[in-house]
Parts: sequence; C-alpha cells; structure tokens
Amino acid sequence: MKKILLALATLVVALGMLGQTAEAAKKKTKVVVTPYAWWWQGPWTVRDPRLAASNFWVGAGSTGAYFALRDGHRHTGNGIRSGGGAYLAASVGCAAVSPIVGTLVVNRPLTQREVFVSTGNCFLPIVGGWVMNAWFDQNGWK
Repeated sequence: MKKILLALATLVVALGMLGQTAEAAKKKTKVVVTPYAWWWQGPWTVRDPRLAASNFWVGAGSTGAYFALRDGHRHTGNGIRSGGGAYLAASVGCAAVSPIVGTLVVNRPLTQREVFVSTGNCFLPIVGGWVMNAWFDQNGWK
C-alpha cells in the first residue's frame, strides 16, 4: 500500500512540474478563412476546400481502419469482433487525427466550428458536419 501511495504522490508531483503557464492573452492569431470559390458551392459543410479535402482523406483512412479492425483478425481471435466496436474505434481515431491533419494542411489554427464539423463528419459522415453547422448557426457562433 505504501508503494502505491508513493507512486501516486510521485506522479502528482511530476505532472505538477511539467505544467507550463498559459500565455493566451499575449498571443493574438488572426484567422483568415478562404472565401467561397464560384465552383465550391453545394452541400459542403467546410468552407475551405483544402480542409474539406483533408477531411475526406482522413475519413477514407478511417473507413479503411474500420474494415481492417472488423474483418482483419477474426481467424486468429485477435482484434475487434463486433462492428460497433470497430466503428467506435475508427471514429475516435478519425476525430483525433482530423483536426491535426487539417491544421497542417491549411497552415493556420482551425476555428472551433471547423474542428466540430470535422469531428461530426468522423462520427456521422456528411450529416454530422451539417448538424454541427446548423448547431453553430442556431446558437450564433461564428
């Protein structure tokens, strides 16, 4: 019992020393969103074509991961045996990777709307982004 408490106390102290102070008030980042192009109209939920392309490719990779997790290792007994578990694992992975890839592609910080739309598209393709855009519009967020 003493060893567990010592390990927990050490972990708390180590995590406390790793923290850094926030400098959010000092840094101002101006976000410039690419305006709609004449050819970029329709039911798209992302306003930047580069971000939409990155969302598409991350979603395609997530779909491939779903099929690999669902069907990949059934004969060996390893892996995820249910379609629901594979869907959840692939969706969570997509939601984690999509904003990172989007930030790298557009070379700027993503707006909160763009992150939520990307995440919504991971859990429910196309419709999830529409729902998140409608939610942002309804609540007056930019």
